[in-house]
Amino acid sequence: LDAIAAEVALRVGEFNEQNLASTAWAFATAGHAAPALLDAIAAEAVPRVGRFKPQELSNTAWAFATAGHAAPALLDAIAAEAAPRVGEFNAHALVNTTWAFATAG
Repeated sequence: LDAIAAEVALRVGEFNEQNLASTAWAFATAGHAAPALLDAIAAEAVPRVGRFKPQELSNTAWAFATAGHAAPALLDAIAAEAAPRVGEFNAHALVNTTWAFATAG
């Protein structure tokens, strides 16, 4: 996974919002530490969170919390974007987002 993480970190600018969320989710789920990749995803995602769907916001927050990877600017951006759109979140996304913020502190 290290080779994939290194390549993806270089190419996150080519990824759409779902790709960013899914990649963060996949590495967190695998339990594979990839700090440079998560830093690259966070940097790419912050200015784009307004284009994330609720599930993508939730999955991204969950992934960073699960990985234990600090990304305060990203979590702040997700919180700011999610708050006015909370009515769009399904139950699963609400639970995951709540857990992510509780875990990330």
